[in-house]
Amino acid sequence: MGIDPVSGGTVRATSDQFFAKNDEKFDCVFIDGLHEYHQVKKDILNSLQFLNDGGIILLHDCLPNNYYEQATPRCQWIWNGDVWKAIVECRNLKDIDVYTCYADFGIGVIFKRPNKNLLDYKLPNYKNISFKFYYENYKKLMNIIEYDELLNII
Repeated sequence: MGIDPVSGGTVRATSDQFFAKNDEKFDCVFIDGLHEYHQVKKDILNSLQFLNDGGIILLHDCLPNNYYEQATPRCQWIWNGDVWKAIVECRNLKDIDVYTCYADFGIGVIFKRPNKNLLDYKLPNYKNISFKFYYENYKKLMNIIEYDELLNII
């Protein structure tokens, strides 16, 4: 099933509207909606509530290449938004295991299991992390893995 408020998908609704009425569980959730930190964070938390044991959440556009690709509001055609900030925040949670795979602008991977590589970078507001800090530390912040490595940990 696909959720989209405007076009595409099979359910015409925002993700917030969908999750408010949903009663189904899922093995896999793919998040590729509004590429803004606050919404991505809500989509992750909502998805975790409806994820089966052993399930996985995938997020698109987690590795911006430059400031403009991650700027919000959007200012150019190629746009990752600040999805990466939600990944950084989630990496600090003990009950989910978070990675970023080098593939298609970065695919975030979240497992509902104990965190095997806790980041321990606590902030009062992850929205305020600068792109400069991300750019200088992205490999550690994002827990980057190659595709073959991802297949081994699934």
